[in-house]
Amino acid sequence: MAAATIKDIAKMCGVGVSTVSRALNNHPDINPQTRTRIMQVIAETGFVPNNSAINLKKTDSRSIALLVKGISNPFFSGMIQQIEDIAERQQYTVTLRHVEAGEDEAAVALRLVRGRPLRGIIFLGGNFTHDEAILRQLKVPFVFSTIGTTKLPEGQSPWYSSISVDDREEERRATAYLIEQGHRRIAMITEGLHELSVGHLRFEGYRDALREAGIGYDPALVAEGTAGIEHYSFRNGYEAAKKLLESGAGFTALLCGADVFALGACRAIFESGRRVPQDISVVGYDGIETGEYYNPPLTTVCQPIAEMAEATAELLFDVIAKRRSHENLILPARLVVRGSSGPAEEEA
Repeated sequence: MAAATIKDIAKMCGVGVSTVSRALNNHPDINPQTRTRIMQVIAETGFVPNNSAINLKKTDSRSIALLVKGISNPFFSGMIQQIEDIAERQQYTVTLRHVEAGEDEAAVALRLVRGRPLRGIIFLGGNFTHDEAILRQLKVPFVFSTIGTTKLPEGQSPWYSSISVDDREEERRATAYLIEQGHRRIAMITEGLHELSVGHLRFEGYRDALREAGIGYDPALVAEGTAGIEHYSFRNGYEAAKKLLESGAGFTALLCGADVFALGACRAIFESGRRVPQDISVVGYDGIETGEYYNPPLTTVCQPIAEMAEATAELLFDVIAKRRSHENLILPARLVVRGSSGPAEEEA
């Protein structure tokens, strides 16, 4: 039987080659449980890493960084794996860095660039506006992915890339769908309400639809995630929904800025003795697989996760290789109506 390779170890562990490399190098940017599993498989197979694998961190210049803000959100899991797979095919390694909620991802990227040879950077999650002076210091191509975009001044060519859906417009459509179902008291759980973030863009889309329908905006129907809890998490959706339900502000529909919020919120609704969707319709945002198998299945704004991951990685590698210039791309999302939403009944 042929000796195991680093690709074999990655496949057996369900991770990318770069993750195995980080485990071999005892890199801090790796989940301890993942490292333990990888090292166990290495021991079981008798895999002996060659010198290039051992010294990958020190010698490799074909490396990109993947900075993820909100890594607990299942939305990113498939994207991370796909980006790592594409990088491997391009013979690049990936340095994965989790960015904490209070960290500035641009500043984190600058520290990474100064500390190791990188050819490019992908930002997943976080805000889409940063200090231009810091971004200019990166000196490598970068892509903001899944986190919205800003319009450049007329005639100005983009000097960095972004790939996203039109978050404001997609949330407007989701809200309009609920209004068409007869809902007038529509609550919302969001994140980053006072920042230039996708959460804010989705909130603006919600406001747009209410305004178009002649429905007054009620701030009592909007809840943000709780400080001190991982922002995009089931728990944050659960806690925010509890606050809305206990506030006495009646509503028949709940719009959530992420599927994890929506699924956490459903639990709070059930615990309050209400039903989904008979008493409260629930709509999420992202299109994670868990929502499809939930009971009831989750109505959601489904982002093209696979297409976004592929477009993000390929655009970055094309810019690195000077095959393309920077681009700001908007991909289409779609509203997938399932069992968690329906026509309005009596006011809650």
